[in-house]
Amino acid sequence: MPTLETKSLEMMIGGQLPATLDMQRDITEIRRDIKDSDARAALSYEQSEQRAASSRARMYQKTDELVERVTATESAVSKLNADMTSVKEVTAEVTRWKLMGLDTLGVTGMGRRHWLP
Repeated sequence: MPTLETKSLEMMIGGQLPATLDMQRDITEIRRDIKDSDARAALSYEQSEQRAASSRARMYQKTDELVERVTATESAVSKLNADMTSVKEVTAEVTRWKLMGLDTLGVTGMGRRHWLP
């Protein structure tokens, strides 16, 4: 025959069973939440990597464009320097004429006299 002690023990065990089931359900939910969180973190990492790769590609493209522009500028400056060399020669000759006391009309007249019979 059940005694008071056995009934008390049965009540304690009976109360533990629902609590154990509740804990099991909570643990299952926590595991699912962790898996979902891991999946979101992995997706976020992949998206971050894609954004970084896209950003690097744009930076490399802009760098390439800048290199092309600098190359074109260097070429233009080189041509300008070559043109300035010939301009300096003409300027030096005109300066020499002025030092000799000749002006443009006089030089032109000398040229005509030289070429005309």
